Amino acid sequence: MLTSKLNYFRRLGRSSFPTLLTTVAALLCASNALAADDSRVNTDPNYNPDATLFKGAANNIWIDVLFKATPAPGSDSVLTDNLRVDLRPDRDMTLNVEVYNPNGSIPFIVTPGGMGDIEGFGAFAKNLAAASIDLKVIIMDRRNLGRSEVSFANAEPMAGEEAEDLHVLLQRLEIDSAIFYGMSSGSRSNMVLAERYPEQVDALIIAPLTGGPIAAQRLSEEYFLSYLRDDSLTSMEAVAQTPLWKGYMERNSPELQKIFMEQNIDDFLATMKMTGEFLASFHAKTTLGMTDEQLMSLEVPATLILHHGQEIDFLHPKVNARAATTLLQNSTFKIAPNLQSIVDEILPFVNEYSSAVKSAQ
Repeated sequence: MLTSKLNYFRRLGRSSFPTLLTTVAALLCASNALAADDSRVNTDPNYNPDATLFKGAANNIWIDVLFKATPAPGSDSVLTDNLRVDLRPDRDMTLNVEVYNPNGSIPFIVTPGGMGDIEGFGAFAKNLAAASIDLKVIIMDRRNLGRSEVSFANAEPMAGEEAEDLHVLLQRLEIDSAIFYGMSSGSRSNMVLAERYPEQVDALIIAPLTGGPIAAQRLSEEYFLSYLRDDSLTSMEAVAQTPLWKGYMERNSPELQKIFMEQNIDDFLATMKMTGEFLASFHAKTTLGMTDEQLMSLEVPATLILHHGQEIDFLHPKVNARAATTLLQNSTFKIAPNLQSIVDEILPFVNEYSSAVKSAQ
């Protein structure tokens, strides 16, 4: 196409040379932009094709620490309970839950990030359990993810629905309060829980915090709004062929597959629209899912915000994490680039703020 354009301008003669230069420059910029975009999508080492993660999620050093992590020494001997926790009649939902160190005395909830689940983030949670036998580490597949049930007849954006699930989950597990470790989107669910049920939250750990206009636009589009632009999605059968939901169907039982297929396509699309537009509306806020006023009003005894320390992370900018500490009461910001440094930060924090530790003293 570019060659044909150049031949056209040659026929115009020298009088058109300035215009020619301008146009050629524009065409070259457009061509380079397309090439760069192809490179970013196809050959960028930060590209992660996993359907449960945003495709740029590998652009920080935490990807190997958090997602499908290498087992740490001692993690293979951590006792594990696998549970299916029915939240009915309070919530029309059954969650898949794993508990590491089930005899531990300190409840510690890990809420996965992205559209991730125990399969993606369970090894990291088990590594935390290996660091202290006192930690009773609980990780769940959030609704519509992993091996948990699906429900798209939602009254509010997904973080709110997930927070209500967490509220009932703690009751089912007979846990009065816990420390909550939230990764990216998981921290949104935890913060909503803290806003609505502060008595259940001893403290929050946010690692990492999602924020900024790029995160708001890209995450809302890829995870949610993109389904609205696909005219082929006229049934749940069609949805089941898309990458994320195909993976869900492949890993689940015939019973859960049946529940998925019985969902209403209009409910599915309405949930995608509601949650996507909600996230996109936070493009100018400190973090996605919570206004600055909501952050300031959170009644949490303490919040620890961790960051991997790299300057370039378009989904979890360091500047947004630092800004959040000016809004959240009794909050601190720490750089923790690897598993050991994360453990070194959270264990003293847990011992200081866990109500289970305080009651045992």
